Amino acid sequence: MKIQYKLGLLACGLLALSSCEKNDPMADHMQIGQYVPTCYWEVGSTACKAGEAFSFKAKYWTEEGFTPVEGSVWYSVVRTENAQATTKLAGTALTYTKSGGGVDTVRTMQCIATFPHDPSTWNGTEFEMVNNVPVSSTLSPVSWINIKEWDQKKFDLYYPEGFDEEFKATVISNLVTDSYYNALRAVYLNYEFTNEWVGEINAKYGTNLPTDIKIDEGDAGAALADKSDRWYTTTEASEDAIINYYYNSVVDSVTVAKVVAIEDVTITEDGAVLTADNNVKVYPVYDAAEWVFCRYDDDLGSIVNSVKEEYLPAFAELLSVISFEEWIYDGKAYAVTFTRDYHIETLFKVEDDKGNMGVANGSVPYTITIN
Repeated sequence: MKIQYKLGLLACGLLALSSCEKNDPMADHMQIGQYVPTCYWEVGSTACKAGEAFSFKAKYWTEEGFTPVEGSVWYSVVRTENAQATTKLAGTALTYTKSGGGVDTVRTMQCIATFPHDPSTWNGTEFEMVNNVPVSSTLSPVSWINIKEWDQKKFDLYYPEGFDEEFKATVISNLVTDSYYNALRAVYLNYEFTNEWVGEINAKYGTNLPTDIKIDEGDAGAALADKSDRWYTTTEASEDAIINYYYNSVVDSVTVAKVVAIEDVTITEDGAVLTADNNVKVYPVYDAAEWVFCRYDDDLGSIVNSVKEEYLPAFAELLSVISFEEWIYDGKAYAVTFTRDYHIETLFKVEDDKGNMGVANGSVPYTITIN
């Protein structure tokens, strides 16, 4: 019979991979150059349902003068969590998904089950062991996706602390940038801000957002239509729609739009529009809602819109009353995705009557997915 000879120093290194509720006697009893049991094994399946058991088949032997005492199955438990939420209030104008979660070893390598050595299983060259190992029902996967009714307790249980506030802060920060002008307008139109709240914002920031929006409980579309009419812009270039001019100036490495009154510009014979005082070319500013900077962009060759700089802090605070769950609701479901999955990393070991312990398959564990 072939005997596998393993140095004690190598075996001791295996201790770094595992810990057990019972003491692993290998470190206490082994000497350098000492023989350890030789073993290998295979599992019946690399997937197992929580609350059930996975099967295995092992083979092992020891050198003459050493007797196997028991086999044992060890495993660690690894948890993978994925927590996501997606904003829906702005429709397709703003798509933002925040993710959380990660991978954690929630149970270090431990002895899960022991099986007494049975001398009758000798097949002429080695001993055989066939058995099953239980898997806790607490390792069942969790899935919480696109829920119809909000459950704050489950959210607090599944999602990292502060996830909702970080989500809101990022969404609001995005909305008050030029890139999400259309998204900000969509949120303003669709969310039921009270006239009283808008009035408080105006008083605090010196802005002039409408505070007399037509709110009709019997007509859900009345406020939306009124706000849409108030948030207007010029869509086609027209001299009649020009209310001012502007030019871009670089201040401290930042490009700043400087508005010039109509009476302060001069149209030259070749059609160039210039400021009268410093001969700088300027471009039209068009009629729009008071908080909108609607102008011709010469680089793009079209009309562009943005919220005026002085209105951005007001809009940021206006949006602050929107709750996390309102941001992620599309009228049918809440756009959350939480999943929790487990897998185990499992080893088979054999101990002899001298306290020596061998580990199967070169100490490389099987990965078993729990479903």
